[in-house]
Amino acid sequence: MVGSVMAQRLLLAGLAASAMSGCGKSSDKAESRVPVVVAVSPVGQSAGSASGAATSFPLRVLYDREATISLRVGGTLSAISVHPGDVVPSGAMIAAITPTLQAEGERRAAAEVDRLERAARRNTELLPQGAVSEAQREDTQSALAAARASLRAARYDRASTIARTPFASLVLARTREVGETVAPGEPIARVADVNSQLLARAAVAPAVANAIVPGTMVQVSITGRAPIMGRVLRKGSAADTATGTIDVDIGLARSSGLASGLTGSVAIAGSSAAPEPGGTLLLPAEALIDAKGAQGHVFVVDPATSVARRTAVRLHGLAGDMLRIEGLPLNARVITAGAGFVRDGQKVRVDGR
Repeated sequence: MVGSVMAQRLLLAGLAASAMSGCGKSSDKAESRVPVVVAVSPVGQSAGSASGAATSFPLRVLYDREATISLRVGGTLSAISVHPGDVVPSGAMIAAITPTLQAEGERRAAAEVDRLERAARRNTELLPQGAVSEAQREDTQSALAAARASLRAARYDRASTIARTPFASLVLARTREVGETVAPGEPIARVADVNSQLLARAAVAPAVANAIVPGTMVQVSITGRAPIMGRVLRKGSAADTATGTIDVDIGLARSSGLASGLTGSVAIAGSSAAPEPGGTLLLPAEALIDAKGAQGHVFVVDPATSVARRTAVRLHGLAGDMLRIEGLPLNARVITAGAGFVRDGQKVRVDGR
């Protein structure tokens, strides 16, 4: 049922097994070593769909709202009050510079305001006596208004010597240390809004992105972790000028415990990567270790013990170079490369590349 391609793969697997059995006692030491294998998770395919093989696209985990914290004015850092992993409230201080120049500018501006306010009061007293003219009084009032504006600007500069969080934040990174001199706008830390959505942002080929419907469930694989499911929230309206791909944002559960900056991939088959009830899953054909009619077996790695278990699946033919099967959960880790050299119940090491 699965065609000549499947038969060839089974023949190769049988030859490999025969070669192993012929090694005799001299191979006992080699067999005791933990084999390194490649394992993947099945990809969902809608019921009745005969679309081509799923394609994986790279992604990066991030929060929907992330901000780079910097100072509007430059200077020498006198304090940095946060470390990566800290959770701080909105308005909390992140960093500060030594405010010598800004403090002196504020004092000069305040002194000028005081001088002109005294002059304005004197003009008010002397004007009825004719000691000052109306024009002199108006000039003093204009100078006082300008001095007050300069004082407000000086106070703003003084306040700008402290960088604060724009929202309740999780500190993602800290890039500078106390004693370093920073330029205006130079990054000091990066924070994420703790109340924003955790995302997986995938760079997807335009032809595939056009067929994706917001709300579709997709399988996300993060390096070093078991696959999880996410929901497509939105997709970009313009392609990246460098890569030609379109960003697709996939919402992830906050309980997943993922950190911003992690990388991985998302598998998308046809117009949807989420299986419907009664739908089949896709696996690389090389994962199949034997078949008889519509029944076959694959090796599934137990994530807790790293032991390979021979597991029965139901075969539904080929979709390109992929097998359409039933009988496995989406988060199963199925051995592909190296499956012919593994025994049921044997401990394996999954290649982390």
